[in-house]
Amino acid sequence: MAVILGQPKSIYDRDPTPEEDLWFLPQAPDPDETSTDLPWPVTAREGSLQPDVWLQAERACYRELLVSVEAVTRFGERLKQMPIGIRERFALQSVSAILRAEGVWLGPEKIALYRASRLAGEDEARALARASWAVRRLTGQGIAVHEDLRAFLGRADVTDARDPDPYADRPVGGELDALGTAFCAHHQSQVACHEITRAACDLAFWRSEGITPWDELLEPVTAAMIIGAGGLAPFLPVAGGHRFDRYAVNGGEDFAEARLRVFYAAVEAGALAALMELDRLKVWLERARLKTQDLSGRTPPALTDALTRFPILSADLVAQYVGCSPMSARRNLNLFTDRGLAREITGQGRYRFWAAAV
Repeated sequence: MAVILGQPKSIYDRDPTPEEDLWFLPQAPDPDETSTDLPWPVTAREGSLQPDVWLQAERACYRELLVSVEAVTRFGERLKQMPIGIRERFALQSVSAILRAEGVWLGPEKIALYRASRLAGEDEARALARASWAVRRLTGQGIAVHEDLRAFLGRADVTDARDPDPYADRPVGGELDALGTAFCAHHQSQVACHEITRAACDLAFWRSEGITPWDELLEPVTAAMIIGAGGLAPFLPVAGGHRFDRYAVNGGEDFAEARLRVFYAAVEAGALAALMELDRLKVWLERARLKTQDLSGRTPPALTDALTRFPILSADLVAQYVGCSPMSARRNLNLFTDRGLAREITGQGRYRFWAAAV
């Protein structure tokens, strides 16, 4: 039945739907938005990278800083009492933990074997090359990051058009030199802060400037590990599950403070985990010397050094490191296993791996 204007509405007529409930209609433009705004929520970015902001944040959480500095100092002093090659063990473990945070699963034994023999599958070649670079930097090979960023990263200009560009997603050449100059200037502006704080701020600057693609952590975290050590230790060890880059996203004035608290906690966790492992290795070394003093030849002492240098190793890695045949390596590994100095961790007949029975 037609509705005549002016007549009262029937009890069967529904109320008109309000415009705000018509979800299929386009919304009116927000006067506070511009045409360049993204149509989705954007994560809060760095509040500031100015030196005074990070210095104020450091003062706000100085207790956490003192705890992390104490842990790193103890790690560095304890490391001096051990064979010098043992730092490679913690470098391999730290690099493996950083790659795992990227979603790249490379164990320390794969990285060590690649460094010894340069053998890698096609799908792992790039990741292993990156891991080998990081271990070299952490063990003191290469120029300091705040002196020459290009030399630290090992990037070169690609001028041969016949080869694909391996640095297509990252700055090279003059752009990298300009970023290196800016990075060094930013690093020098933080002289009033502690080295661990400077490492956290440098990590934030590195990622905000895009020196490395955002989804890659190995290069910036390696630089932060070296900078933050500040002479107290060769580098800041990384413990599995504790990331230097993980922080609360709030974008407020306390952004630097929140980031520092997470960074200090990660540094403390890595140093304490390394300290506990050093204590176990010290006891194991004393036991190994007693149980192998009746053995002659150069392989047993070299194998003892290899078991402390590498967290996990294979017979091929032992053969490459010691300079013996794989058969001799397996024979000595079995001998160490029988004497309770090594343990086979795979439980299979082929492709076996061993570790020190600490």
